[in-house]
Amino acid sequence: MAGIKIIGLGKARGDRVVTNEDLEQIVDTSDGWIREKSGIRSRYFAEHKTNVDLAAEAAEAAILSAGIDPADIGIVLVCTFTGDDLTPAAACQVCGRLKLSEEVLALDINGACAGFIYGCNIANGLLQVNGSGDGGKYALVIGSEKISPLLDMEDRTTCVLFGDGAGAAVLEYDEEAEFYFYGGCEPNRQVLGCSREKASIEMAGQEVYRFAVSKVPACIHRVLELAGRTGEETDYFVCHQANERIIDAAARRITKEKQKFYKNLYQYGNTSAASIPLALCEMGEEGLLRKGSSLVCTGFGAGLTYGSMWITAGREFGERK
Repeated sequence: MAGIKIIGLGKARGDRVVTNEDLEQIVDTSDGWIREKSGIRSRYFAEHKTNVDLAAEAAEAAILSAGIDPADIGIVLVCTFTGDDLTPAAACQVCGRLKLSEEVLALDINGACAGFIYGCNIANGLLQVNGSGDGGKYALVIGSEKISPLLDMEDRTTCVLFGDGAGAAVLEYDEEAEFYFYGGCEPNRQVLGCSREKASIEMAGQEVYRFAVSKVPACIHRVLELAGRTGEETDYFVCHQANERIIDAAARRITKEKQKFYKNLYQYGNTSAASIPLALCEMGEEGLLRKGSSLVCTGFGAGLTYGSMWITAGREFGERK
C-alpha cells in the first residue's frame, strides 16, 4: 500500500490570548461553564494577522521542519472557510509569500472542520499521479482559520468556543507508506453554518454534539478496518479539537488507553480546519512523533462533513530534519 507520510509540521496562532475570564467581561458566561461544556480555557484571536499571514507562517515553519527545497513543492492546499478574499485563493497568496514555483497547483478547500483530512486525501491522490513526474515531489497542506471576526460576541453558545490559528504539513508520497481515508457528508445547513449575509457562525450545539459522538467513533472504526489495525495497535488518535467531551466519548469506544487521544483544545479552542495540524505540530514539538508513528486523525464540521485518515510520521520530530 503506497501513500503519503508526514515529513514536516508547522504552526501559527493569533497574536492575542483571550481567556475565559476575558469573555466573562463581555458575555453572560463563566470560566466554570465554558470548562464544563467544552474543556476550553483560552484561545487566540488574530487581531493583527490575516488568514494568509497565519497560513504562510505555519507553512514556512513546516518547510523548515521538513528540511526540503521549496522548489520541490508541487501542490499547495489551504483548507479554510475564512479566506481573506473571495478570490484569489489563500493558497495562491501563500505561494507568493513563500516564493514558490509558478507551476505549483494551488487551491483552497472548504471542508470546514474536516478540511485538513479532506486536503490530505486530495494531496495523496494528486501525488500518486504526479509525484514522480514534473508535478513536484511534495504537497503542502495547510489548515488555516481566522474565525474571530465571524463570532457573535453576544451569543455565549458560540463565541466562547472558537479561536484563530494555522497548522501545516509537508507530505511526501512513498511506495512503502500506508495511507487510508474514510469520509463523507450528511447535508444539513441548519445545524451549523455561517451565511455570507449575516457573517456570523450559527450552531445548534446539541445537534452537533449528537452528530459528533456518533460519527467520530464510527469514522475511526472504519479507517482502522481499512488499515487492518486495532486501537491498541495505533500510536495516537488526533480528533478535531472542538470539545473535550466529544473526544473523551470517542476514546471510551476505541481503546482502553485513553492517553492515546491527544488534546490541545485547552489553550486553542476550536480552530476548525487548523485544529488537527496544530495538534500534530505540538505533538512533534513534545517529542511524541517518531519515525513510523501511526496516527488516526478525525475531523467533523459544517456540511455536515466528516472524515478520518490513517497516516504515519515519516521521520522523528522534535528536531529539525
